[in-house]
Amino acid sequence: MPITRRRFLNLSILSAVSVACSEQTLVRTSAIPSNPKVIALEWVYVENLLALGIQPVGVADIAGYNKYVNIAPKLVDSALEVGTRQEPNLEAIAKIKPDLIIGVKQRHEGIYQTLSSIAKTLLFDPYPELNAGNQLAQMQQNFLEIARVCQKNSVGELVLQTMQTTFATAAETLNAVKLTNSPFVLCQFVPEFRLFTNNSMAVQILTQIGLRNIWQGELERFGFNTVGLEALPSIEHAHFFYIAETQAPLQRLQNNAVWQSLDFVREQRLYALGEDTWVFGGPLSAQILAQKAVAALTRSAEQKQS
Repeated sequence: MPITRRRFLNLSILSAVSVACSEQTLVRTSAIPSNPKVIALEWVYVENLLALGIQPVGVADIAGYNKYVNIAPKLVDSALEVGTRQEPNLEAIAKIKPDLIIGVKQRHEGIYQTLSSIAKTLLFDPYPELNAGNQLAQMQQNFLEIARVCQKNSVGELVLQTMQTTFATAAETLNAVKLTNSPFVLCQFVPEFRLFTNNSMAVQILTQIGLRNIWQGELERFGFNTVGLEALPSIEHAHFFYIAETQAPLQRLQNNAVWQSLDFVREQRLYALGEDTWVFGGPLSAQILAQKAVAALTRSAEQKQS
């Protein structure tokens, strides 16, 4: 069924209802002063702050963020390192004297009391339990909560409206070149094959723009299955989007007979999205994923026609 702009408005309304009704999994806090000093202990919340026009004063693993998350605006060089995402440096955090600390429940629940003694602290859970929520809706809910606390409600709403417009435009582009409902698989080389399932935010984004995920692996909370080469023949008729830090994984497969026999290899339906396409991010990364996928498919279609 072609995805029209009208249908996208309906999808947006349903998404908003889902956000409103989903289980609250974060620690709520009152609003903080304008122009707050905020520390982000997870990359997605660095992105969210930047989308709201707030430069975080402290970030966990700045080098990793700059390598894997390519969005605008950029993180300023004056941001201070506060340890790793797994083990934040509590002393460095305390020295900054922030107004707000934002972390993720999975990693930072054990140090919540210490963090909250330093500053108001928000902990989010971006991965709802299976059948208990939607990762894309949860991302939007968490984003709006950060906007609320930072007194950026109108900015947050505008960012999400822009994201939905980007999705609608992407869907219209695919429909115009008759690629709506095209089968796809999204893979991340780590270096194994990490195939994303229907409950992942990345797949939900690509589904919203009109594509169809054909990897039907068992749903896991984080939204992907780690598999071997033997799993790929069953999905060889798909468009194969992949994210790899280097070309080494593909180079190792060049002499592999099973890999070379796959339809998406033989028919050149392999699309590199770039290592800096962050599929665990916020609304800006979501737009980039949609735009890159559409660009890859339309470029391939044009090449086949020429």
